Amino acid sequence: MPSTSTMLADPGSLGYTGGAYGDPTRLWAHDFSPKTIKHLFKWSEYLYFNSAQIFSGVRKYAEYPITEISYHSKVSGSTEKYKSILEEQLGIRSELIKCSIDLQVYGNSFVSVHMPFSRHLVCSSCASVYSASHADFKYLPTKAEYKLKCPDCGTSKVATVQDRMVRSASDVHVIRWDPKLIKIQHNGVTNQSEYYLEISGDIRKRVMAGDNMAVTTMPLSILKAIADNSDFKFNKNQIFHSKIDTPAGVTAGWGLPPLTAAIPLFHHAAILRKANEAIALERIVPMRVMHPQATSGSADPIQTMSIATFMDDLESNLKHWRKDPNHIMMSPVAVGVQQVGGEGRALMVDSEIARVEDNIIASMGFPKEFVYGGLSFTGSSITLRMLENQLESSVFQINNLLQWIANRVGKFLELPDIKVELGDFKMVDDVQQKQLVMNLWQSQIVSKTTVAEAHGIDLKEEQDRIKQEAVDDMRMQNEINSEVEKLQSDLAAKAKEKAMMEEQQQTPPGLNYDQQAVIAEAENIAMQLLQADEGTRRSQLSSLQAEDYVMYAVVIQRMEQLKLDERNQMMQQGGGM
Repeated sequence: MPSTSTMLADPGSLGYTGGAYGDPTRLWAHDFSPKTIKHLFKWSEYLYFNSAQIFSGVRKYAEYPITEISYHSKVSGSTEKYKSILEEQLGIRSELIKCSIDLQVYGNSFVSVHMPFSRHLVCSSCASVYSASHADFKYLPTKAEYKLKCPDCGTSKVATVQDRMVRSASDVHVIRWDPKLIKIQHNGVTNQSEYYLEISGDIRKRVMAGDNMAVTTMPLSILKAIADNSDFKFNKNQIFHSKIDTPAGVTAGWGLPPLTAAIPLFHHAAILRKANEAIALERIVPMRVMHPQATSGSADPIQTMSIATFMDDLESNLKHWRKDPNHIMMSPVAVGVQQVGGEGRALMVDSEIARVEDNIIASMGFPKEFVYGGLSFTGSSITLRMLENQLESSVFQINNLLQWIANRVGKFLELPDIKVELGDFKMVDDVQQKQLVMNLWQSQIVSKTTVAEAHGIDLKEEQDRIKQEAVDDMRMQNEINSEVEKLQSDLAAKAKEKAMMEEQQQTPPGLNYDQQAVIAEAENIAMQLLQADEGTRRSQLSSLQAEDYVMYAVVIQRMEQLKLDERNQMMQQGGGM
């Protein structure tokens, strides 16, 4: 990748004096600038892990647009299946954040979906089939073949490989490929690309050594690429490439890392930090020098005393003072103290570093508050709106990736087609916007669904909850009424039984009530009580129970019968309608 100095420097210009400082477009840090796209990826990695501003900004920038996922399907029950697979099995939101980080660091994100399979080996002699994980074989890495020792026929020959798909959602997972290992053959005229994987040395070494796990779980096409000592070519629609847009003619087929402009700024900040480090090591802690001090120009103690004795006494007193802070030192002459160093704080370049770090944040296109915190709707609404507009292109690519993964998973698991996408950005503290939506709903301009979405509420889910709560309340009320009626019937039956027992004990033999008269009187009393309010009814029943328990029992029975007759009549009328 050519640097600015290569393109703009003119050795024949009037102001050019040669060297790094003679060219105004060339900096000392340009000697460390990346020369290839893969070298640029390594620098982007280094900046991501070594710059606090870049690390914080990239993570927040990657996580911010990943909102709740909405599912739309015409097939009943398919949305629940997809939600369970994508969110619970694949952890799709976490994977989307990781892919978004790749996109912001490398400018490229390469994703595949691994479909689980089980490898079986078929004996070429007797056609017996064995699971590769339990078979007795020797792997031939230069031919990508399995020499199977068959227990049935006893032969040891090269077996036929059968990979059987395992349609298990729990074993499906997303693969993020390292952009440094990807090669692209791009046709700028047709805008078509072919993608190749440079197999890492660790995987190649394990396969060549015949590692059992590697050779039984690795796709056969990758094993053959290792055997041929070549790169692995991805099939069409087997890999999804997201990339940051670049100017025409720059790294055709690739995306350009957004951190490219921050590299020279990071170099400058590193120089300043290194200067701070040198200052801190040398000049932060002062050094104190003690010496005998002359009281006047003519009275120099050096001329009248032994300096060696003075130094020994001074050193001895310092040792005593360190052991006992209350130790009193005695000196025959005045002692002077000279401080060397200690001015490091004044020499520090913290303000210059802060300005460079702000420039790094600006080069990434992040608001300063977005990195350091303090970004709110009320204080920076315009900034947030600009940030959302800036993220639209990333959200578009993330939605395409999400739909691509859903299509691949659905096709593999034989599920119906579905449309998936990220929900809109939600600003929790956007009170004015929410109030505006409420006013529009009251004016019958927007729907309840729009109001619910503005508040982050799933309207269908809430309606289902309301319906279920109403049904539960009605069911509970019916159970209460049933229990009350049962209790009242039991009490009436017990009261009647008690009254009959008392009547048998108190009534002389041969003394009989006029049953018709008692029933007629009870009928009248029951009708009157049913028409009275609850308080009056209870009071009169209590008095009747104390005065004539037999009449009380018959009245209770007649009241229950009248209620039952009335209920049956209402049911018959309802059935006739």
